[in-house]
Amino acid sequence: MDINLNTVPHIMRLNEEEHQVLILISEGLTAKEIGDKLTLSLMQVNNHRKSLLSKTKARNTAALITFAFRFGLLKT
Repeated sequence: MDINLNTVPHIMRLNEEEHQVLILISEGLTAKEIGDKLTLSLMQVNNHRKSLLSKTKARNTAALITFAFRFGLLKT
């Protein structure tokens, strides 16, 4: 099945690293801890966080996590 990425909402286009960073943010890990766990630099983690905030149009981390649970990007 071909999917036209132009018709998929931006938030559904999280890459694997963004999704993993989102999960670890929701678990309360710091950027340094996330970087250590995923072998990413602090700059990469912060760039993924900024990308997540932009894609969800969330103003802060709390709003990002609320959005992610509400729209099924994170599970309880």
